[in-house]
Amino acid sequence: MSTEFTTHFVNPSTSEDLLLEDDKCSASYMTPYATVIAMAALYLLAIFYFLKNGKKICLPLPDSLHPYQKRLKQLERDLQSYLIAEDGMEVDDYQIGQTDNGFVFRGGVYPKTRNRFNARVTTAVKISFPIVKRSINLLEDALRLSKLEHPNLIRLLGVSELSFTVFRPMIALEWLPGGTLADYFTYSIRAKEDDDRPTVQLKDMLSVIHQISLALKYIHGNLDEFGQELTHGRIIPRNILISDQELKKCHVKLGDFGDDPLPGSVPILAYLPPEILCCSEKVAPHRPENDVWMFDRGLSCPPTCPLDVWTLVTDCLSEAHIRPRFSSTTPALSIPNRVSSLHNSISTSLFLYPTPDISSCSCLEHHCQNIAVYY
Repeated sequence: MSTEFTTHFVNPSTSEDLLLEDDKCSASYMTPYATVIAMAALYLLAIFYFLKNGKKICLPLPDSLHPYQKRLKQLERDLQSYLIAEDGMEVDDYQIGQTDNGFVFRGGVYPKTRNRFNARVTTAVKISFPIVKRSINLLEDALRLSKLEHPNLIRLLGVSELSFTVFRPMIALEWLPGGTLADYFTYSIRAKEDDDRPTVQLKDMLSVIHQISLALKYIHGNLDEFGQELTHGRIIPRNILISDQELKKCHVKLGDFGDDPLPGSVPILAYLPPEILCCSEKVAPHRPENDVWMFDRGLSCPPTCPLDVWTLVTDCLSEAHIRPRFSSTTPALSIPNRVSSLHNSISTSLFLYPTPDISSCSCLEHHCQNIAVYY
């Protein structure tokens, strides 16, 4: 009885054919079309991942943001009613200025429901520097403004949602077309020739000062989160905004609250009072009397300055504990009341800048005589 063993062995030629067929099958998956499809699929997955998590990629490094995460979440909750969508705030290519925390651009905000009757509202937009501490300070500024409402204080109009989604703080503030008081004196007064230079009356400047004093009286009447009197900290001309280039009829507003210095540093700034510059603490506490010193610091007494005006100036520059207050227990002695009284009694013939008097001209070179120089 014979047994056929051929059924138990594989023909070598058949085995090679099978291997070749397997290679052909595997090679069929490596065609150029399959490669393109696979690459396109990976590309689409990458786009989907970026759209979902891309904003988180822009966050600062965890170690730099970690100490502020709790505060940042609290700020987001407190400013929830002011949050504006990314497409609801615009920044124009026109820089207005710069603050301690960032840049200021002209921009605008759009209402949530847009139509032809509620177009863009022109605003000033502050964008923080790419420094975590400065970004937090800018949001703290926004929070302080959100809790204050006074006709002589700049209003907070909105906070971009990008401030918290990608940690790029941007806040929109009320826009005043007249610019800052510093720009007014720089470009509208000092940069012009005598013939083109408008006269600035002391009475008009007292009106400006009175409006600022009312804003500071309101600020000092409020308390901060620690129960202390709220202060401003930046009473300087670039933080005083005007609605019109004519001081006689302009409305004045105070903006840009003071910023906390970086840890371990005390900035040496010309407008800081001596008790802060000489303070031995790393971060000097700011008190209402410091705002008083900034409010009226100036040069030596001009020859035509009324005595009552100069007395107010010297009182504001005296020792911290005896300076007058914006909000005083004796109303008649408060700074707003004293400024108001001076404004009502000062003559309109006193000027901060020279004015030509052609009728009594005795100057052969300039054909004018400066009748009152008060600066």
